[in-house]
Amino acid sequence: MSAQALLQVNDLVKQFGALRATDHVTLDVQSGEIHALIGPNGAGKTSLVAQLSGHLPSDQGQIFFDGQDITAMPTHERVKRGLARSFQITRLFKSFTVLDNVALSVQARSGHSFSFWRPVRSEKDLVDQAMAVLQDLGLRDRAQDPASELSHGEQRVLELGLAVATQPKLLLLDEPMAGAGPVESERIVKLIQQLRRQVSILLIEHDMDAVFRLADRISVLVNGALIATGTPEAIRNNPQVIAAYLGEEHA
Repeated sequence: MSAQALLQVNDLVKQFGALRATDHVTLDVQSGEIHALIGPNGAGKTSLVAQLSGHLPSDQGQIFFDGQDITAMPTHERVKRGLARSFQITRLFKSFTVLDNVALSVQARSGHSFSFWRPVRSEKDLVDQAMAVLQDLGLRDRAQDPASELSHGEQRVLELGLAVATQPKLLLLDEPMAGAGPVESERIVKLIQQLRRQVSILLIEHDMDAVFRLADRISVLVNGALIATGTPEAIRNNPQVIAAYLGEEHA
């Protein structure tokens, strides 16, 4: 295992009957980097992320995070150690205010129980931390609005905020720009660029323009197997990657 790797995945396999969703996958994410995972639909990206987050047990291989073997560790323990998946914390409470949504994530990180009968905004420390997150998100002015009143793009930004509020070391972002328009996607790209100062990111995304702008390294998954890992420039010019995935877009 690389001494500098925050996440190290070794020979990971997940089998569903005759289908091998992940086929001996080995990759790493370095501290401070944005590492993108790309591939066609059905390539195994979701299965791999589910294995990393603990939602799906692996049939073979090991996962090391921050120097610890977390292969058999339950999801909540991985979150405690700083491995957060946007999917698992992006269930917005639509009737709650924007502020209360973020405050609840701060509360969960700090280990307090959820006190739905007592508004979290009554706890000044939670509110101050939540407002600081909203400031970074550009949503401070929407703090008192119900989450349901945000645009789709703003809701995606808020979802990222809920993940950031848990103060992870590594954030698994599963298609953060899905369904967002050009203006909203640009906002999310800029937010991810800001986030890299405080958290490492494994980014799963179909928007190739965003991937090539954001990623330090890119890994390409096809039919469950990793066919290439490298810099954006190397991946863009890799004949195997072009033939398997990028051909139509980048021919």
